[in-house]
Amino acid sequence: MNKFLAALTMGIALLNADSLKIDSPLKMLESFRYETPAGRQIKIPQKIELVIVAFEKDTGALVNEYLDTQSPFYLQKSNSIFIADINKMPTVIANMFALPKLQKYKHLIYLHYGEKLQAVVPNKEQKVTLLYIEDSKIKEISFISTHKELKMAIEKRYR
Repeated sequence: MNKFLAALTMGIALLNADSLKIDSPLKMLESFRYETPAGRQIKIPQKIELVIVAFEKDTGALVNEYLDTQSPFYLQKSNSIFIADINKMPTVIANMFALPKLQKYKHLIYLHYGEKLQAVVPNKEQKVTLLYIEDSKIKEISFISTHKELKMAIEKRYR
């Protein structure tokens, strides 16, 4: 019963949640459910400094193409994660084509299937959202659209 009440409370909080902004707590992102392409549930690490979020197929491909040229632990070493919101993708397409392709990547991908993430995380069409984290709070939000910008954003945290 307590688990039900906790889930209900979390659901109501998410429905009434504001969008992320500067100084929003990282807990807002931690409350969502994420999975690996293999279907394993995954949580956002404690000491994260950069969250990369893609909401469209093309922006997700941009991030995956860049990360595929790096070492498998490039994101972890830079205290970064990549979230791909695939809630708009039809389940049949996701299961037959997208997930098998995503499983082949050597880097870690956090998949989100629900609609709420896009309502909470600021996003722009054809742009990747970057959330810079400091002391478990959002300190900067920016949007990028090239491999070069992505590399600069990740390596800015990596130094």
